[in-house]
Amino acid sequence: MGNTVFTVMKKGCQRIIMDQKLLFSAVIMPGLLIFLMYTLMGTFTANMAHVDEDYMYQVHAVNMPASAEELLSLPGLRMEVHHILYAQVATIMQQLEDRETDLLLIFPAYFDETVAAFDPITSTELAPNIEVWANTTRVQSHEARHIVIDMLSAYHHSLTHRFSINAPTEAAPYGIYDLATDADTFAMLLGMLVPLLFILFIYSGSMTIAPESISGEKERGTLGVLLVTPADRRGIAFGKILSIAIFALLGALGSIIGMVFSMPTMLGISFGELTEFYSIVDALLLFAVAASTTLVFVSLLSVLSAYAKSVKEATAYATPFMLVAVVCGLASTFLGGVPTEAFFYLIPIFNSALSLSSIVTFDVNIVNMAITSGVNVLFSVICAWVLGWIFSSEKIVFS
Repeated sequence: MGNTVFTVMKKGCQRIIMDQKLLFSAVIMPGLLIFLMYTLMGTFTANMAHVDEDYMYQVHAVNMPASAEELLSLPGLRMEVHHILYAQVATIMQQLEDRETDLLLIFPAYFDETVAAFDPITSTELAPNIEVWANTTRVQSHEARHIVIDMLSAYHHSLTHRFSINAPTEAAPYGIYDLATDADTFAMLLGMLVPLLFILFIYSGSMTIAPESISGEKERGTLGVLLVTPADRRGIAFGKILSIAIFALLGALGSIIGMVFSMPTMLGISFGELTEFYSIVDALLLFAVAASTTLVFVSLLSVLSAYAKSVKEATAYATPFMLVAVVCGLASTFLGGVPTEAFFYLIPIFNSALSLSSIVTFDVNIVNMAITSGVNVLFSVICAWVLGWIFSSEKIVFS
């Protein structure tokens, strides 16, 4: 019995070693994918909270005294101070809310004189208060707020607490000087999660069906029977891709629906709150992007499956594209937001991730959405023509 076990084990090991594709996909690929995925995710996470070293923080100030401006002008702080009138505060606050600038500082009039005259022990009035307004969903604003509050806090201690920073006021009754709305906060969270999950769900649905429908039929011989009929090979290719895409999209939609209904629990909100921010139009746009992305994955995997000799080999060919899907799903995170330049949307899969991010972050650009759909459909048509050419090659189909 011992000899039998050893012989079988030896032959099994030899078989795996001789099958280089299987050896690579089973032994090397998992560790390589995990290393690359975690390395990329770590890089993306660092980029999310990183501000370029040459970036100048845009700070708008009302009644800023010379003493405070000198404090914020220290080398290395990279603060560009813009003095504005109180009448311009509403405009700057709107820019902050729209994530177009970084910080708004509102000092009381005659700040230095008021602070000098204020006695924190005997005074019956509130200490002069500096308002530091920011939008924490914008990385630059979040960082600028920390830097300015740290500097002002040190200044505050040096003056023995003669003024306050972000004390409760009528404009900010809880002392929260953050112009990020609930919608902004949810959009920031969903902007990181939704594109990655959507892309992975669509890819998984496509990979489940495409190899079995092409390579599986090739293995069983049923594909060869179909190809000996008078039917046009490219017509067969288009029909195969569309039929696989329908069921792959249905499978992906099932996963997406489950994700949508689990989002409220994951984010700690009610389903009603989620529907307050997103409309049926957003849902239709998501479906349109999901449909075109499914076509891309199905057509690509169909070509790989037609070239492969078996379902196992097709799966091995398709596995590295999982990494591509993950990287593309994190595209907007890596770029620090959704870009508006059209050339970003000329790259299949990558454009889908950016379009998904734009929908969930309320930053939809119809032109870029149209480019995404057009490019994805064109890529799928090209893959269908390639698949038709493969079907016309007896050397590949009947190998």
